[in-house]
Amino acid sequence: MRGGVACNFLATMAGGGVFTFGLFGMIVLAFALLGVIVWAWGAFLDVHEHNPGRVRTAMLVILGVATICELGFTFCALTHPWVAVVSLLVNLWGGLDALLRFPAAHDIESFFAVKQFLLLLCKTFGYAFGINNFRMHVGKFLLVLLINIWGLPVLYLMALPLDPAEQVAADDRDDVDLIMRMWHIAIYKDERQRCMRSCQSWWHRRLFAISEKSPIVKIAICASSPAYRKKFSKGIRSV
Repeated sequence: MRGGVACNFLATMAGGGVFTFGLFGMIVLAFALLGVIVWAWGAFLDVHEHNPGRVRTAMLVILGVATICELGFTFCALTHPWVAVVSLLVNLWGGLDALLRFPAAHDIESFFAVKQFLLLLCKTFGYAFGINNFRMHVGKFLLVLLINIWGLPVLYLMALPLDPAEQVAADDRDDVDLIMRMWHIAIYKDERQRCMRSCQSWWHRRLFAISEKSPIVKIAICASSPAYRKKFSKGIRSV
């Protein structure tokens, strides 16, 4: 009898040891990944710090990848379905809203800053209570916490220009909350037209940039649109 109790105790201690070493390894991995990401992001900003459009596009890609990963967590049954809903809402109203306003800076007591902080807290608690079998996946939770939840705001803060003169939106009408912007687009025709022009301009610049790197793509675009062919022949970026 005593021998059986002793064996059970030793098995429990062994399991706790594996859990502890596994958790420590995940913590080290999380900080190592965050360090590499911060280093790579810093190197990118050193080259493109005065090109807010390029920086914003890169952050949109990062946010998109993070969102896909978070939706994948639910698909793989790591989190409950409602966690994916919370993550999507936070990434849209928080992350996307911030990127659409970039490089505009906001005071720490502003509604923007308070909203971002509260959304991050909601996402943190969402993962803390929404992971299936939390004890088994606590290491993964810390990885998500450091990289996806609190790591992305760090990259955003790093990307803000150091010069206060550059910490403004190109158009003051863009420095509004995402919900307010959607409301304006829905009820104001001029705002819808401005949004369409902005999207078309962005798309044209991307096509032009791709065509400069790929002659095949340039030929295809010019063949499909005489207007593009005329613009490309003049070497004008803003089509």
